Amino acid sequence: MMIKLENISKIYNIAGSPFYALNKVSLEINAGEMIAIQGRSGAGKSTMLHILGCLDTFEEGSYFLNGIDIAKQTPSKLAKIRNETIGFVLQDFSLINHQTALYNVKAPMLFNKTPFSQMKDRAQKALESTGVLNQADKKVTDMSGGQRQRVAIARAIVNNPSIILADEPTGNLDSATAEEIMDIFTSLNKEGKTVIIVTHDDIVASYCTRKIVLSDGKIV
Repeated sequence: MMIKLENISKIYNIAGSPFYALNKVSLEINAGEMIAIQGRSGAGKSTMLHILGCLDTFEEGSYFLNGIDIAKQTPSKLAKIRNETIGFVLQDFSLINHQTALYNVKAPMLFNKTPFSQMKDRAQKALESTGVLNQADKKVTDMSGGQRQRVAIARAIVNNPSIILADEPTGNLDSATAEEIMDIFTSLNKEGKTVIIVTHDDIVASYCTRKIVLSDGKIV
């Protein structure tokens, strides 16, 4: 078992009344799965992804990641888990636009104990694995959307995380480029990484081995 959610609720106070973005969600995800999380806007998809990625807290329930009780971890320990265990890929790429592809991929290694002498080589290998090593010295603002998403994936995998979380990773891409990006995720999954993708796109979801559908904060 890698991920276990038990009766997780994320509650916001809106005009004095509780609003459940997630409502007693229970879910188990095994190592090596490739999962799609689907549902309409406002269903709770991104909220679930943020909780899975230790980016957001929850008011009720328990979350165990590789046996670790996430609710009991300090902010510094959560930061360490995010940096070493989880890679994030987002729809808007979230790259440092005025910097090169190589710099962007090296960035996560600045926050762990990777020796400086190894950073360039590791970043180059990550860029090579996503097919954009030839773009290493180009600023990301000068790249196409597909190239930027490949850089974002390279950044997500440079610390060799066991889990990849992707939030609408093909949302800003044309269908042909989206297919290329999904082929990369499929390859990462075949290498043993657990891949969890939030998507509105049924074609993207078809690449996954299991689909989780949310509605009004509940798994349906």
